[in-house]
Amino acid sequence: MIVSSAASDPEDRPPRLRWGAVVAFFTVAFVARFAYFYLDDLTRRQAGTFLPRLLEEGTANLASLVLFPIAVHLERRFPMDRGRWRRNWLAHIAGYVAYSIAHTTFIAFSREAVFPLLGQGTYDYGVMSVRYFMEAAQDLFSYSGFIAVLTLIRVQQRLREREIRAARLERDAARARIEALALRLQPHFLFNALNTIASTVYDDPAAADDLIGQLGNLLRQTLETSDRQEITLSEELELLRAYETLIEARFGERVRFEHRIAADTLSLAVPAFVLQPLVENAVVHGTDSERGEAHVDVAATVDGGVLCVAVENATSSGDAEPTRYGTGLGATVARLELLYGSPASLETSRASGRFRVTLRIPARVIAPAKSDARTSIARAHR
Repeated sequence: MIVSSAASDPEDRPPRLRWGAVVAFFTVAFVARFAYFYLDDLTRRQAGTFLPRLLEEGTANLASLVLFPIAVHLERRFPMDRGRWRRNWLAHIAGYVAYSIAHTTFIAFSREAVFPLLGQGTYDYGVMSVRYFMEAAQDLFSYSGFIAVLTLIRVQQRLREREIRAARLERDAARARIEALALRLQPHFLFNALNTIASTVYDDPAAADDLIGQLGNLLRQTLETSDRQEITLSEELELLRAYETLIEARFGERVRFEHRIAADTLSLAVPAFVLQPLVENAVVHGTDSERGEAHVDVAATVDGGVLCVAVENATSSGDAEPTRYGTGLGATVARLELLYGSPASLETSRASGRFRVTLRIPARVIAPAKSDARTSIARAHR
């Protein structure tokens, strides 16, 4: 019993063929076989065989090309990979017999028609009852070769589909982890901001009201970039300035921010919401920011295809360099690893009473968000 093997696996698709390449293959096969037999005639000093050999090999290869779709149809309906040959081999035995009979018949009729037209006389193909058996031996290799090549294409196709699917799953998983880290990071910032507001609401209600307004502006700007993992450094600096305004509203002149941003870095891509935790860390660990003065310096340069962003703050001489990252810096490190892998890094260092956090990522230009889209979002959240 012949069982049809309709594939239920979405990766198990019929071989996709480029018929131009198929025709080219048969053309090369025709030239090679013709050259072999014609050169054999020349070695035997048999003259005048050029046109007969050309017609013989031409009709034989044309017959193979015309009948090749039989093998294609049978391979698609009765695949031979993944152990399916055990139940489908009988279908291909029948296909081989049909192919061989059709192939030999095509050759016989085409040569009988073409040879007289080109002045080669009547073509004698011999006793057909014997000829069918003789050609069957060669047709066995031809048909088997067709099925083997089609099966190989099917297997390679399936492996490629699996690789693409695995890459998509890996990408989606990485994106989900990045989004989870971003969600972890933003509540961390919001918690700190609300604590800042709570600390002033009784002592200075007007200042607390202003802080709430600044927080609303910052959250609105955050929503404008929530659908993108990367934004331009220029857009990131807008978010940072909104955060710095919130800090300045609390501490006044006791906290100073300075930006030294190279012009050629503004259009480069950075992870969205990446600078705020670095600056927040600098403010928290700055020199006694409650009673003294904290000076936070943000610098950005690009060198050798690497964007370098450094955040510095003054430290007390007795402060030890942190041995582990907190929530903000830890989530930032994880995001960098997922987005960029080994080319990205976040390093900490201490020198001359200054503590520095340095972010390095590949320099890559991206387009900023469309101004009209951003404006419409801002209006919707007023």
